[in-house]
Amino acid sequence: MTALEDAPAAAEAPTTEEQARALATRWANEQAARLTEQVQNYMAKKNGQSNGEVTPRIGGPTTYDPFGNPYVPFDVVATSPITVAGPQLYPPSKIIAAGSLSFLVAFIWANPVSDTLAGWAVPANVQLGGLPWRMTVDLTNLTNGSTATLALDDTFPGPAQPITPVIFLLPTPDPGLGNDPSLIEANVTVYVDFPAKPYAAFATNFWDVDNDPGFPFAPYFPILPTVPPETSGYRYDLPNRYLIYP
Repeated sequence: MTALEDAPAAAEAPTTEEQARALATRWANEQAARLTEQVQNYMAKKNGQSNGEVTPRIGGPTTYDPFGNPYVPFDVVATSPITVAGPQLYPPSKIIAAGSLSFLVAFIWANPVSDTLAGWAVPANVQLGGLPWRMTVDLTNLTNGSTATLALDDTFPGPAQPITPVIFLLPTPDPGLGNDPSLIEANVTVYVDFPAKPYAAFATNFWDVDNDPGFPFAPYFPILPTVPPETSGYRYDLPNRYLIYP
């Protein structure tokens, strides 16, 4: 689980938090532009009668048209940790050396499509324009039971962009030699911080930027089946976890 496919290349060899954040921000903006283009292309092909190619699975308030088709106005997905600088020459993503500069990127979805049959004559991204939002990353250390919360807030432009990237610098404290590595679970939530606007979501999917090469037991243990490789991509209804080691 070490090879990075979709994470930003650290060709600039960032050495400071500011440089690392700039690299992560550039990557996040590029991905947001790519995802937005996918949505716009899909809308053009379907003449606006869809949620778009980047299809959210939950998010509130979800409504349905008379044919049972959902309209998801608001949602969020997140990446696994993206490590762009650290004590190792080539730090892996979900296995993080203490003291590394690692980021989690989340993408807010604001549906740019109208759907009168589902009750959205005005697209969600237009209704969200000018409204404040707040996002949190709740971190649980499964090794020692401690918790921490990261939070960011901002205001949508008018109208809101279909995809809004949000970047968090993850804490990577040293567990200390002789102690167990810290297994961390990250949960992302976002909501619109405005009365009578029930937009809220949490990330049930995350974009795993790792390529997992698998593990062939043969020829050492030929009776055991090979662990198959898995390319980077979305993981559904699974916890977003990573390990910090001394």
